[in-house]
Amino acid sequence: MIRRPYPTYRDQTYPATAAVWRALRELRSKPPGHAGTGARQKLFSAALEQSEQLFTASASVGPASRPLVLFYGLSQAGRAIAACAPVPADKYRLNGHGITAALMDQPDLGLVTIKDKGAAGTQSFTQIAAMLGSRSLPDEARLADVWASILEVSLWPLQATTRPQLSVSREPHQVDTNTLQAMVSGLPGSLRDHVNPQDREQAVRAWLADYPSLTGYRFQSTGAIPDSGPASWDSRQGTIGCRLVWDVVGGEEAANRRFGDIAPWKGRSLSDSTRVIHAQFGGDDRVMHPLLAWWAVLYALSMLARYQPGQWTAQIDVNRSKDAVAIEYLLDSALATMPELILAAIDEVTT
Repeated sequence: MIRRPYPTYRDQTYPATAAVWRALRELRSKPPGHAGTGARQKLFSAALEQSEQLFTASASVGPASRPLVLFYGLSQAGRAIAACAPVPADKYRLNGHGITAALMDQPDLGLVTIKDKGAAGTQSFTQIAAMLGSRSLPDEARLADVWASILEVSLWPLQATTRPQLSVSREPHQVDTNTLQAMVSGLPGSLRDHVNPQDREQAVRAWLADYPSLTGYRFQSTGAIPDSGPASWDSRQGTIGCRLVWDVVGGEEAANRRFGDIAPWKGRSLSDSTRVIHAQFGGDDRVMHPLLAWWAVLYALSMLARYQPGQWTAQIDVNRSKDAVAIEYLLDSALATMPELILAAIDEVTT
């Protein structure tokens, strides 16, 4: 299938990158959270300054070098996030990368693996994960799978086979207050090919088994997907959706908590009622925070660019590499996406 990168309505609602950096600069005169005074204040301001300069510099270099500059721009922003987080005085300074990459010398980029390094919460990647209440990568995960968890590049995945993101949208105007009802979209249209309703239900359940945050659901109607309706169909991507129901005890408040367990992160500009989830990877059933997914992917790409320059040059050659355009798209998207996620992360750890 030929990809057609049409802009979405969501693309048109994103704020200008310059405006987001302006909002980040405004924080530096009066840092939020625990970065209001002393050494934390100095670290917060200096780290954000370095981060902005590195991201600005990365826009002027091509794919051969951009992952290096982007990753260190994000790493410095991580130090600012940690400075204002509610952690003890001996825990807010980030140490080491906290993540490692392997299988970097083989031709399929999606099969590169990434994993936590060291004890949980003791180095940068796992320190930030703990501060944001996110999972990390205690077991090896394929780069293709972590890449597929990033909202902004979901339409341009790596070629290695992986499960896509699913959109989870709460149903408005529920009558039954002891349930959570949601439309889950992004399932392959081929699931409709099962004529027998029982076979269809089994096929849908088997497909959703890779999304453990959905556990405990039941289908709203027999056969799972005949009730999906045109609203959940995407003819360009060949995907459909189905309505799922979770029983809760405690009314709307309990339904809100359950929805937060299923899809905890709003991401860049998703609404409170529509979020995305990713398939299981890396030995942890929880959903990964968007900032951590970007962190892991940019780390892996920066390690390839730094330590495997010949391999990396081949990966970004559009005449030879099946993943070259996806790489370009991700590196371009990072320039606009990361400042908003950094700002959101600062808000998350200080409210």
